[in-house]
Amino acid sequence: MDTYKCNYHMHSHYSDGTLSPGQLVRKFAQEEYDVIALTDHGTINGIKEFLAACEAAGIKGIPGIEFNTEHVLEDLKCSVYLLGYNFDPDDDDLIKLCGELKGKTAEDRTDLSTEDAIKVISAAGGQAFLADPAKIEDLGERGSDEYWKNLEILLKDLKKKGLKGLECITPGHSDEEEFRFVQLAGKYHLHISSGTDFHSDDLY
Repeated sequence: MDTYKCNYHMHSHYSDGTLSPGQLVRKFAQEEYDVIALTDHGTINGIKEFLAACEAAGIKGIPGIEFNTEHVLEDLKCSVYLLGYNFDPDDDDLIKLCGELKGKTAEDRTDLSTEDAIKVISAAGGQAFLADPAKIEDLGERGSDEYWKNLEILLKDLKKKGLKGLECITPGHSDEEEFRFVQLAGKYHLHISSGTDFHSDDLY
C-alpha cells in the first residue's frame, strides 16, 4: 500500500504565518512531503500562488482555509476551529465571506457560526474538518470524562450538519489522545487528517 507524507494545516504571511506560500512549498518539498494544504485564517488570498508553487515543485497542493467559529451545543457555547479543504477558490460565497472577515481579529471571527462555515465550505465543493479538538476548552478539562463526553456530542451534532473529518494527528496531541480521536472519527465515519499548524520555524 502506498504511503504519503502529508501536512494539512499550515499558515502563510497572508494570515498569521511568516513565510510566503512559495517559501512554504519550498520548505516542505525539501522535507519530502507529498501532499500539503495551505489553511490561512479567514482568507484564500494565497491559494493561487500556493497551488502554482506546488505544481512547479512537483508536490500536490490542496486549497484550504481555517475559520474561527462558534457553535452552540445544548448548554455549551464552544469556540471551534474549522478547516476547509478542496473547495473552489473562485466560489462567490466563499470569496464574499472572506471579504467580510478581512481585517477582523481571530476573536471577532467567532461571530461566524460553525454551521454557517460548514455550509459555505460544502457549497464551494469542499470538505469541512474539525481542527485542534484537544484545544476546545469549552468542553471541559482536557482529558477528563466530561471532555470526551462533550466532544462526542459535538462531533455527532456537527456530523449531521455536514462535517466530513477530524484533525486527529498533530504534534500537540498525546499518543492516547490521537488513538481516541481516531476511534471517534471511525465511529462517526469521519475522515482523518494530520497537520502541524505551522506558522514559522520559530514555532515549529
